Amino acid sequence: MEQETKGFFMTHLTTIIVAIIAAIPTIVCGWFIYNQSYKDKMTDIKIEQIKVENDTKFAINNRNIAYIHGTMWELLHKLEADRCFIIQPHPEHKHLFLSVCFEVDRKGVAPVKDFFQHIPVNTMPKFIKDMAANVWLYYDDIAKIDDPKAQSMMIMAGTKQLVLRQLVDVNSSWIGTLVIENIDIKGFDKEPAMETISTAATSIQYILPPIQ
Repeated sequence: MEQETKGFFMTHLTTIIVAIIAAIPTIVCGWFIYNQSYKDKMTDIKIEQIKVENDTKFAINNRNIAYIHGTMWELLHKLEADRCFIIQPHPEHKHLFLSVCFEVDRKGVAPVKDFFQHIPVNTMPKFIKDMAANVWLYYDDIAKIDDPKAQSMMIMAGTKQLVLRQLVDVNSSWIGTLVIENIDIKGFDKEPAMETISTAATSIQYILPPIQ
C-alpha cells in the first residue's frame, strides 16, 4: 500500500513539475506584458506632464514678453524718448555676443536691432565692461563713449544721448542693459527720468528671457 502511495505521489509530482515548467513561459510572458504596459502608461503620463509644463512655460514666457514690451512703450512715452531697447549678452552662461531683441521706437525712428545682432564681445570690450560694472551710465554726448566700436554703432544709429540702466538676475549677475535714447538732444530731466527707468528695470530684469 505504501509503495502504491509513493508511486502515485511520484507520478503526480512529475505531472505537477511538468505543468509548472510548462507554465513558466506563460507567467514570464504575462509579467513582461504587464511590465511593458505599466511602463507605457508611465511614459504617457510623463509625456503629458512635459506637455503641460511646456505649455505653461510658453504661456508665462509670452506673458513676460508682452509685459516687457508694454513697460518699454510706457517708458518711451513718459520720457518722450526716441528709442528704448535692451542689449543682452549671450549665450546665457558664456557671453560671446551682444544682441538687441527687445526694442520700441517712436514713429519714424529706425530700429537699432536691425544691425545690432551677434556683435562679438571682443569688438567692444570697454563698453561691455562699463555696462557690466555700472548700474547707471549716462552720456549727454556720445563722443564721451570711449569704446570706438560702440561709439561708431551709436553714430550709425543717429544717437545723440544715452541713458543705460544695468539689468541683473537673482544672483546679481549682469544679464543686459536697458537703453533709452534721445536722438534729437531734447535733454533728459535727469533725476525723475532715472527714477522712472529704475522702476521699469527692476520690473523687467527678473523676467527677461535669455538669448540662447
